[in-house]
Amino acid sequence: MKNIFIFTFIIFTSVAISQEFNEDYLQSLPKEVREDVLKRVDSKSESEKPIYRNPSSELEKTIASTDVFGKKFFTTYQSTFMPINEPNFDANYILDYGDVLKIQLIGQKDLIDNYEISRDGSVNLPDIGQIYLSGNTLKEAILIIRANITRAYIGTDVFVSLENVRDVNVIVSGNVFNPGIYTLSGNSNPIHALVMAGGVDEFGSYRDIKVKRGNKVIHTIDVYDFLINGRSETYHRLQSGDLVFVEKAQKHVLVQGGVNRPMKYELKNDETLDMAIQYANGYSAKADIKNISISRLNSGSIDLINLGPDNSLSNFQANDQDVLNVKTFKYINVSINGSIENPGAYMIEPGQGILDLVNRAGGYSKSAYPFGGILLNKEALAINAEANKNLYGNLLDVIIDISSKNPEAENSSLLELVSLVYETEPNARIQAEFDLNKLRQDRSADIILQNNDEIFIPDKINHIYVYGEISNQGTIRYKENEDVNYYINKKGGLLDSADSKSIYVLLPNGETFKLNQRKRIFSNNISVSSQELYPGSIIFIPREIDDSYIRRQSIQAYVGILGNLGISLASLSVLKD
Repeated sequence: MKNIFIFTFIIFTSVAISQEFNEDYLQSLPKEVREDVLKRVDSKSESEKPIYRNPSSELEKTIASTDVFGKKFFTTYQSTFMPINEPNFDANYILDYGDVLKIQLIGQKDLIDNYEISRDGSVNLPDIGQIYLSGNTLKEAILIIRANITRAYIGTDVFVSLENVRDVNVIVSGNVFNPGIYTLSGNSNPIHALVMAGGVDEFGSYRDIKVKRGNKVIHTIDVYDFLINGRSETYHRLQSGDLVFVEKAQKHVLVQGGVNRPMKYELKNDETLDMAIQYANGYSAKADIKNISISRLNSGSIDLINLGPDNSLSNFQANDQDVLNVKTFKYINVSINGSIENPGAYMIEPGQGILDLVNRAGGYSKSAYPFGGILLNKEALAINAEANKNLYGNLLDVIIDISSKNPEAENSSLLELVSLVYETEPNARIQAEFDLNKLRQDRSADIILQNNDEIFIPDKINHIYVYGEISNQGTIRYKENEDVNYYINKKGGLLDSADSKSIYVLLPNGETFKLNQRKRIFSNNISVSSQELYPGSIIFIPREIDDSYIRRQSIQAYVGILGNLGISLASLSVLKD
């Protein structure tokens, strides 16, 4: 029989330990479980090796700084050159050396050809001669060409278009990431040049970008004008020799808390802090505008300025590196669905619980079954997921241990349990009281809801679910005062493979107990006898397991399986045909 040997080398003892696995045994495992077993053995081997560290080495840490508003504009802007053959140039495009015009004549003279503007600013047309076009707009050039051609050829239609545009060399300097000389399309504007230079650096200004031509400033750009104020502006097209210069930023103010767009903003020297709120898209719906503070640097210390109701941000001139914090009212987002008058998402105040939410949602509908109510919580999901992970790891260790001690061992119960654990998703359920009368009488029984909690109220049902090692799985009508034996007998009795000593019951409220031990696996402040059954209860009879350790491990697995099953069945109860 072929064997697979896995060797673990333990350096500090210089002893080699081998674990021998029966290949048939490994192949009997589900594919995913088999892979996890082998990975676990490998990981154990790696964990036993010594770890050598350079004592001077440290983990690299990166500190995320808040970006200035405007940076994203340059990082997402199209970074390629403007297209050389861009269609639909506007009539104000100014022609110069290197531009190519397509001229077509139809009539007395038929002609179609491209003509490049030469260094002297002219094009040379057959039978007409030179026409000087440099410095004219495209609209003006078309009129000049038509006038010259119609004088030479009577009854001739003239069509002129811009076929190719010239290249221009411009300088981008100042506070940009990659200052230098760039070759751009003649239809480019200063924004295109900044994009090619990598955008504004951390010291640069988005609000004071100068375009110089012949050592004179011909245009000053404030990026916030179109990003925030929505002002559409036509920028000067660049010409060869133009300089795009990014000045140093004047003041940076970090706005956080109750605003619609918390971020760092650049303010000009003459702007007050109320402009920072405006740039942050105003106060959010949760803003406490009577509780605003300013943190300000002051000669090595930080001054905290709390604004009262009578103080206005318009009275405070912005300082560089100010932090403007707008406090927010705290709210919690929750949802309630199922058999409820007004299901959906709700916003509640911190400290409110199930009673408050149900009242706000209009109460239960007539068909509601509060005893089967379900509360799902994200933290509970994380805890249960970790517990499932540990259980699965423990069972893998059992497989490794059994196969190494007895390669011929066969254990179908263990394999079935491992598969069940592998396939079981962790649930987020928390046991809670949903009886409104009890909650009114004892507010301590009301669970305080957390952000993103979900509540589900099922419809009333009148049956019991029976699953597992039984002759006929499924539902059976609930009968008051009857015990588990009644429902098992009604479903044809237990199979020979059933573990009659480990029958599990999940009550509609989420409480699970092992019937034959007469005690609950999990308990809470809801008092329910271990022998009582209610409509919607689930009876689960597992397969018999000989090994006592595996049987103990199975408890957690079955509780998880039953928990998921209970949530699924409760959800199905409100589905209407």
